[in-house]
Amino acid sequence: MNRREFIYSVGMTGMSLSFLNATTAPSQTAKAKSVIYIFLQGGLSQYDSFNVEVDKAVIGNSTIIISNVDGVRVSNYYPTLAKQMDKVLVLNSMKTNQGAHPAGIYKMLTGYNPRSTVTHPELGAWVNKCLTSEQDSLPNFVSIGRGRAGSAGFFPGQWAALPVKAPDKGIDFIQRNKSVKEDEFEKRLGILASLNKDFNKDYGTKDTRSYVDSYMGSLKFMKSKDIDAFELKNENPNIVSLYDRNEFSRSCLLAGRLVERGVRFVKVNMGGWDYHNAIYQKMPANANKLDKGMSSLLTHLSQKGLLESTLVVVSTEFGRKPEVNPNKGRDHHPNGFTCLMAGAGGKAGQIYGATSKDGKEAAEDVLEVADFNATIAWRLGIEPSFEENSPSGRPFELANKGEARKELFS
Repeated sequence: MNRREFIYSVGMTGMSLSFLNATTAPSQTAKAKSVIYIFLQGGLSQYDSFNVEVDKAVIGNSTIIISNVDGVRVSNYYPTLAKQMDKVLVLNSMKTNQGAHPAGIYKMLTGYNPRSTVTHPELGAWVNKCLTSEQDSLPNFVSIGRGRAGSAGFFPGQWAALPVKAPDKGIDFIQRNKSVKEDEFEKRLGILASLNKDFNKDYGTKDTRSYVDSYMGSLKFMKSKDIDAFELKNENPNIVSLYDRNEFSRSCLLAGRLVERGVRFVKVNMGGWDYHNAIYQKMPANANKLDKGMSSLLTHLSQKGLLESTLVVVSTEFGRKPEVNPNKGRDHHPNGFTCLMAGAGGKAGQIYGATSKDGKEAAEDVLEVADFNATIAWRLGIEPSFEENSPSGRPFELANKGEARKELFS
């Protein structure tokens, strides 16, 4: 892929980098400047991680260990995070109405049930559109790792995530070709601007203007002084030493660098949590990566003075059933699962909500997906009821009528 193909691809495939024509949403004073949203695709087993206050039979083969906070206990698969639970708010009463992976992922990331007539923007795309300003030199929605890349839904593609598949490789094709001198390059851009202006006057549409915005945003990104944020080799060695070398840890390191440079919403994808069989043989390796990577991220943000301005979220599309099935795995369970929050003034070192003791239902302070997304938006200073129209003219709210749970924060 050459430089022209790079710009074309980000403009046409929803992987765009525009910083123009952003929408300013009705807002209040924001307590969080950025979000790092860790998405565990497949369905985290809440009873083998952070919801251990249930009947002993529900815990399965896991054991319980104490954390560094009185009254907060976790599974034995998370010994490193157990030492950091004074920074974490555990949400044990999540609930969704979707029990299959594609629909559950869609619901968690957009706040809406899937429909055949419309594709809804992910929460990150809403944040990108609402909070981007012309002064921003980096995209405000970045998706790191494999998995759903960060759809703009019915928004123009410029509000989709910039995908970074491999955190160690940076961004390819961002330098001007050495065979084209700077003055010649600027001359070509001037000709392009003139052609675009004439075309827009006679034939311009919302879609063509969106493409031009995407192209110009890409150019601005390529010239940004902050683009080295994507180069992990430029990080302070003391910070790098906090992390191990696995891909998830490196993704967390990159996420920390990006929020330090002002990126508003960074999604870190981590798959492999769908354990219908042999859960206690397969899960520990993934749990170990999450345990160490997230713990390193919390230390990183704390040392840089960024934890108070960064909301760290861990979510998953649903949980796992309280019963271990005959294949020694756990099946899908949308009726009560666990997510985490840290930073941005959250009530750290506490547990919010609970399931019934048999683990079958979210029973106290039930937290629906729409309320979860509304809470994140509100903490960023975006009104959860903010509306945008789809191409058909139908209005949709950012949080799908969800209400922010302000009690989760000090």
